[in-house]
Amino acid sequence: MNVQDRQSEDSTVLYSSEKSPGLMDGSNVSRPKPLWELPSITTTTVAFTCFLAGVFIGRKLRNAAQRVTSLVSTGPTKLALVVRNDLNMGKGKIAAQCSHGTLAAYRQMQKSNPGLLQAWEDAGQPKVVLRAADLDHLQKLNEMAATAGVLTASVQDAGKTQVAKGTVTVLAVGPATVADVDKITGHLKLL
Repeated sequence: MNVQDRQSEDSTVLYSSEKSPGLMDGSNVSRPKPLWELPSITTTTVAFTCFLAGVFIGRKLRNAAQRVTSLVSTGPTKLALVVRNDLNMGKGKIAAQCSHGTLAAYRQMQKSNPGLLQAWEDAGQPKVVLRAADLDHLQKLNEMAATAGVLTASVQDAGKTQVAKGTVTVLAVGPATVADVDKITGHLKLL
């Protein structure tokens, strides 16, 4: 047997059998060796696990530091969703159209400026929903945004419920810095 229990007065000690070259009488007899003196896979496993944890935590901290730096260098950001007021859409329809606008703006920003998009996400994706009088008003806002270099996304309805197919319902302005978005939409009223 490789491991034996040896009872002492106050504790049990586990030993491993190890062949000794011989005792004084020249016989080849097993001499027990304590298990804590044997090389352990547990020690290696713990060391490796600690190493991996350190690498993982280090990467997370580096990513967090990069995000904070991006957020600070960009400044506050937001997305403005401008809804046409002349269509008299229901609340649910407006919510759906604004969701389409947010997703379209997000996809455009992923391609054109992922750093600014990350800053917007890290700030909690602030959004504001505003109202425009009609399609002409949306088109003027779109032109202003293009002149200022701010991305926009317009939403055209599929025509399955309240408005005709192809009707432009929402203009998403940004995400961009608050100052840039406010230059374009700052005069509009909340929906």
